Amino acid sequence: MKRVLAAALFVATAGAAIAGGWPHYVAPHRAWSIAYPPGAHVDEAYVNETMGPDHTIHGVAFRVPQRFTRGTNLGDDSALSVEHLPGINCKPSQFVDPAEDARIVAADGRRYRTAHSEDAGAGNRYETTIFVVDGTCTAVRYFLHYSSIENYDPGTVRAFDRDAVLAQFDRVRASLKLAR
Repeated sequence: MKRVLAAALFVATAGAAIAGGWPHYVAPHRAWSIAYPPGAHVDEAYVNETMGPDHTIHGVAFRVPQRFTRGTNLGDDSALSVEHLPGINCKPSQFVDPAEDARIVAADGRRYRTAHSEDAGAGNRYETTIFVVDGTCTAVRYFLHYSSIENYDPGTVRAFDRDAVLAQFDRVRASLKLAR
């Protein structure tokens, strides 16, 4: 949990240089844009329903490229998403429940209100880290879904490279540009 949040502190702030050569996504309403890695699947119909059916959060998800999931225990629904709620000055608890280890983090030339949440069931693990851009209701969500490596016969599946996935998510988040 703290590794995800600590990683955010060391991300370079030059978004254009970080995401050089990557495709760019511009939100239909042009409120934001972001660069994403080749091979990532863009899901413009993404809706987060983890807060319950009466609290859906719309956004755009960028699912991890297959190079991170193929032959590993990482689920192909793992993604970084950009989400927005009406209002200003949102808190992480409006995007994730429970919002554990809430704090303010400076990264990418801005401040984020962050929190982390974990869940497990039937041999699966779910980790969410939310980064709410301070003073807005725009958030970047890191979602990792993976199965317990112990559930596999030895040698059939390798553990996913958490550091590489989180570094990729950090690079994507660093490229986020909000319209003023």
